[in-house]
Amino acid sequence: MRIQITLTPAESKKLIAKAVVSLDIVKRAKTEGIILVGASTTCAFILEELLNRRVTEGYGCGITIPRGTCIMQEMLDSIRQRGYARVWVFEKGLLREDLTLDQTLNMMGSRDVFIKGANALDPQGNAGIFLGSPIGGTAGKAIGIASARGVNIVIPVGLEKLIPTPIFKAASEAGIGRMDYSMGMPVGLLPLPGMVVDEVKAIQILTGAEAIPIGAGGVYGAEGAVTLIVKGPEENVMETLRLARSVKGTAQPQTKPPECLECRYPRCSLGEEAAKKVSGS
Repeated sequence: MRIQITLTPAESKKLIAKAVVSLDIVKRAKTEGIILVGASTTCAFILEELLNRRVTEGYGCGITIPRGTCIMQEMLDSIRQRGYARVWVFEKGLLREDLTLDQTLNMMGSRDVFIKGANALDPQGNAGIFLGSPIGGTAGKAIGIASARGVNIVIPVGLEKLIPTPIFKAASEAGIGRMDYSMGMPVGLLPLPGMVVDEVKAIQILTGAEAIPIGAGGVYGAEGAVTLIVKGPEENVMETLRLARSVKGTAQPQTKPPECLECRYPRCSLGEEAAKKVSGS
């Protein structure tokens, strides 16, 4: 059997989240170990699955908005208060809000899971994440420690993030200190090790059907959408259709970027330009 489906970015994120929490390594960590969830707009949907409730606020960190690369107000506040972006820690299925990032990483091992979204995905299946902090931020710290300890790293990322440039080439060109100008925060790009879960992988995990992307983009709210052919045994394909229909209409939790004058993130041109407008210079 063969069908064609279209998913918006938010719908894809919901589908991917369902696949991530159904992974054996995640189910095991949920009952026996630790799941560390980083902030991202995709991970907001994973939090919904783990918390079993609707997330109505923005849970992203770095975000891309029409004016450029930016950061969510909640995460900017977290960085200023804690020194790092907020993370969510689940120990044996229970949310542990008392644990810091350092404490959590020191507790983690090969039976635990770190889930972190990405900003880029190349045709070879390699993912990368923006680093807006000059000292690497949460991802810069956590990825090295998680890799050293053998923690299972899962990277949920939609095909809307697909770029034609190999991740390692893109990473070699990026960097905060390399930029003479940036629309928004200049960033580095960190290649991510781990299991990438995109729409194709999600469908394989959830139903066993084969998904083949045939187009991307759209209008009237379908900007960033992906259109896929799904094929396989009728039972598998019909289950995919049921899942696709179940996520239709999914909306992205609201995100709130800071006002440029209040943020003044180092080396962000938008803050400098806003200050100049106010001063009249």
